[in-house]
Formats: sequence, C-alpha cells, structure tokens
Amino acid sequence: MDLNDIKVFISVVEAGSFSGASKNLAMPSTTVSRKVVQLEASLGVKLLHRSTRKLSMTEEGRHYFHLCQQHLIALEEANDAVMQAQSKPAGKIRISSPFDFAMLYAQPWITEFLKEYPEISIELDTSDSYVNMVENRIDVAFRSGQLQDSSLIARRIGPKHSVCCASPEFLKTTKEIKQPDDLIKKNCLIMGKSLSQNHWQFLKNGKQYQTTVSGRYATTSMHLVIESALSGLGVAYVPIALVKDQLESGRLVQVLTDYETPKSNMFVIYQSHKYMTKSIRLFIEHVIDKVSPNAPWMV
Repeated sequence: MDLNDIKVFISVVEAGSFSGASKNLAMPSTTVSRKVVQLEASLGVKLLHRSTRKLSMTEEGRHYFHLCQQHLIALEEANDAVMQAQSKPAGKIRISSPFDFAMLYAQPWITEFLKEYPEISIELDTSDSYVNMVENRIDVAFRSGQLQDSSLIARRIGPKHSVCCASPEFLKTTKEIKQPDDLIKKNCLIMGKSLSQNHWQFLKNGKQYQTTVSGRYATTSMHLVIESALSGLGVAYVPIALVKDQLESGRLVQVLTDYETPKSNMFVIYQSHKYMTKSIRLFIEHVIDKVSPNAPWMV
C-alpha cells in the first residue's frame, strides 16, 4: 500500500472534492481520483460516495480517515521536529481566529512573529463559525467559552465579557437608559440572523436580568454591529475587547454601567500531541508574552 495514496485520500476529504485536492496537491484530478481508487482496491472497501453534486465518506471511510489523519499528522510533525532541531525555526502554522479578534490582536501578533522568524509561514482562517481543529488540521485557534474537545489544550489569555454601548449621537436622540428594561423600546443592533427572539443578559447584586430586545438591523458580523453602533443606528451588546479603543476615545459610550454582563474567557487552543513543532511552540509563547501580565483589552 502506497502512503502517498493515503495522503491523497486525506486531502480529498479535507478539501471536500477531487478538484480541491488537485489544487492543494498540485496534481491532476485524474491522478487524484486514480490514487483513491487504488487505495480502495488495496483495502477492499469503498471509502467515498461519489456523485456529480456531492462527495461524502462511507462509514468505513470516515473511520479510516480519522485514524490515518492522526498518524499522518504525527509523521509530518516527527519529521519537522527532527529537521528543526538541527536548524532555525521553520515550517507552516495553520491558525484559526474570529475575524474581529484577528484584526485587532492576532494579526499584529502574527506580523511581529513572522518578522522575527523569516523561515516560518502562517495560514490564517478568520471564520467566525466553529472549526474542527483535527479535521481541518488547525494548529492553533483563538476561541472563547467552553472547550468542546477534551483532547485539546486551552490556555487562558484573558477575560471576555460584553458591554452595552451606543454612540453619543444616538444617545442624544433617546431617553436615558438606566435599567435593562429601558432597552425594550430602543432600537437595538442584533448580532445574529434574525431580528426576533433576541435576549441580552445583565447581572446586578447577584441577580440575573434577561431582557428581550428588538431592532431594525440584524447581522452575523460583529464588525458590522460595531460599525452600525458607531454610525448611530442603535444600541449594541458587544465584547469589550472589540470596542476598547472606541470607548476610550468617546466614539462609543457604555450604558447600564451599574450592571455587569456574564463573564467567560478567551483561550489560545492547540492540539495535545507529542510532536508539536518548534514553530508552534514559539508562536504560543509569543502569544502568551503578548497577554502577560494582562490582556491588552483589559480596562
């Protein structure tokens, strides 16, 4: 059995198509397809369901993919570890981060890191949706909230909580917001796909308040929520890490300052395995240095 055939199969699954794997591997699509067929013949099982519209794994293919992917990663990282022990830090790091966090924090950290280590390259995915680190071969991720995969290591890099805020121009046009229920009749900027059934949570003296809010604009982009608040369209409920500068400059004003919001944490997450490359270790150390002793978004 040819190890290259297994690598091609893994690439097809990760890319979601033969054509995608062909581009990633710089290999003709016919060769990619032939190698997968050869692998299936060697194993005596069908690994993929093929159709003109969709490519999906069989049950055997899914099991085989997860087993082989882990071993392939270990082999590649073992090679990297041996080679890098004898040379300068080098290689590729794949990173995942929410877009807004990347713009404000991860991108500046990456820029400094790449300047310091010219032999290292980085691929940054700025998807705001959940990314499976194992299946997508992500080395490092920035996330908040609870860790869903116990096989991963999460190092806290700072707190996360939201603030309720609006532009000075908007606040001049509306009655003062003194308590959460005052938001009910305000135009609130909704982070999500729908304008209906949206709830903002607040805390005061150990008591929790949940206010149902509504408005005229909803978007799945936190960046656009913040821009809309800056433009005076309404009240926003956003992570303080993303609006620290605007609050300090007065472009946004926090309301309901007598109330707190639920707190969580921001983490840098990476896979726990024996052969972590020197490049990944250096990047994680670089991030920890940037958030020590306190995260830059703390006020």
